[in-house]
Amino acid sequence: MQTRILKLARQGLPTNEDGGLLSDSGATVPVDTTAGYRTGAIFHHTDGGAGTAFYVNEGTVLSSLFVAIAGLTVAQEALLGATAGTATASVAVILDANAAVDAVKTAALSVGVSGSELPVVLADMTPGTGISTGTNTICEHRVTKVGGLFRTEILIDLTGLNDGGTANDIIGKDGGTVNCHIGQILAAVNGTITAGRISCIETPAGGDPDVDLYAADGGVGAQDAGIDTADTGSAAKLLDHGDWAAGEVGILTAFPPANEYLYLACGANTAADYSAGIFVIELWGV
Repeated sequence: MQTRILKLARQGLPTNEDGGLLSDSGATVPVDTTAGYRTGAIFHHTDGGAGTAFYVNEGTVLSSLFVAIAGLTVAQEALLGATAGTATASVAVILDANAAVDAVKTAALSVGVSGSELPVVLADMTPGTGISTGTNTICEHRVTKVGGLFRTEILIDLTGLNDGGTANDIIGKDGGTVNCHIGQILAAVNGTITAGRISCIETPAGGDPDVDLYAADGGVGAQDAGIDTADTGSAAKLLDHGDWAAGEVGILTAFPPANEYLYLACGANTAADYSAGIFVIELWGV
């Protein structure tokens, strides 16, 4: 009879006839150490709520320990089947120590983005102290690489810098402050520059509005000193635009080689502090 009943219930005979129950139900969960329930026995808690309706005996037939089994959340279900370092549609991505980048690329491929098109953020460029210590001055950089193309972006606010007393003087913190470059070009970071432009976001005021971009092989160029003093020979003028106004764009006529430093210099002399003047410098390299 026992065999027939178990067969109808789709259950097999216990391998160890110790008399313990395999399932039970009721309004009260058996207290710990209760005897008579086999290890792995389930208990249906008829008065239970979410997370307290289903229990499994983690103890022994002589000393039970019923543990509540909660249902999986949506987030937990998303983890089922996830493999570390592998991105799968509708399944959470788990990054292992060696596959973080590969996993992101795989996820991008699943939505039709080529791995070679993912932007990679490269090392930051560092402006010289003669620029970065100017009052209210902003000089921030972003260098990314998409495929084989490097893109360098430099945002600079001239506010608080001084243009110098002679044409072609280096712009920087007043008082002849040294290290007035706005960043160094490195092949590993910026690539080989083959194109560039400058956009004027805010019209320069206070200092000379004729702001030019140069490249020099030295990084210690001082404010109010001629731009050629920053180079062992002659600094290279990358753009001679004339007076700037907001909305204007200038295309570079020459490009900075690797290891050279970028400088801004005034086209005329006013020896005054800038109260306005924002530029975005963009360079493309390969």
